[in-house]
Amino acid sequence: MSEKEDLDDYKDAYGDDFKFTDENLGMLGAYANRMCRQLTRTGPIRLLSLGIGHNIVSRTIQQALGDKLKEYVIVEGSEVMISRYKEAESLPANVKVVQSWFEEYTPSETFDVIEMGFVLEHVDDPAQIVGRFKNFLKPGGTLFMAVPNARSLHRLIGHNAGLLDNLYRLSEHDLQLGHKRYFDCESFTQLALNNGLKVVSVEGLFLKPVTTSQLTSLNLPDQVWQALYSGGAEFPAISNAILIEATV
Repeated sequence: MSEKEDLDDYKDAYGDDFKFTDENLGMLGAYANRMCRQLTRTGPIRLLSLGIGHNIVSRTIQQALGDKLKEYVIVEGSEVMISRYKEAESLPANVKVVQSWFEEYTPSETFDVIEMGFVLEHVDDPAQIVGRFKNFLKPGGTLFMAVPNARSLHRLIGHNAGLLDNLYRLSEHDLQLGHKRYFDCESFTQLALNNGLKVVSVEGLFLKPVTTSQLTSLNLPDQVWQALYSGGAEFPAISNAILIEATV
C-alpha cells in the first residue's frame, strides 16, 4: 500500500450494501474455519492477523481457538475499520489491535502463526509483505494466506464465452475494494516459494461455476452454498480463491 493511499476510502465496500458482501463473507468464513481446524491440533500460540476486513476471521479465531491464544495481535491501517471493530466486538485482554501500515509494523516478539487472508491483492508489493512477515515467524512457524483467483471457473467460462476479455483485469468492484491485482494458482504458489517458504498445502475456496447474480437467481438452499464453499478445496486451480498453508 502506498503512503499516499487513504485506506478509509474503501470502508464502504465493507458494508452490507456492497454487491459481493455475502459472497465475501462466505469465503472469509471458509478460510477462517479451515485455518482454525489446523490450529486446534497445536498447543498455545501467538497469532498475528493482517487486516480486519469484515471481522469474520478475527471472530472465528477467537471463538475456535479460545484458550489456545496466548496472544492475538491484529494489524490494521484504517482508523475507521479499527473504530468499527472495537464498537462491534468485546475484546479480551489477550487481543491487541495495532494501527499501522503492514510495511512499517515490527513486532517485539515473533509469532507461531501469521495469517494474511485476502490481503496480498491489496498491497503494492506482495513479495515484500510475504518476505517481511516471514521473518516475524518463529522457526517452524506457520503462514496462512489467501487471495482471489483470476482463473476461477466462472471467469474461465466467461472468458471462453467472449464475455471477459482478460482474466486478470480488475472490475469496478475490485477497485472499490482496493484490489490491485489478481493471482492464479501458479503465481501464488511461486510467490511463497520465491520467499523461502515451504508450501504445506494449496486448497481452493468456493467452487463458483457462474456469476454471483446468476447464482443468486437460482435460489439455492444453504446446503448447496456450503457445498460450493467446501467443495473447492480439492480444486484450487479453478476455485474462486486460493488458500496456501506454508512454513519457514
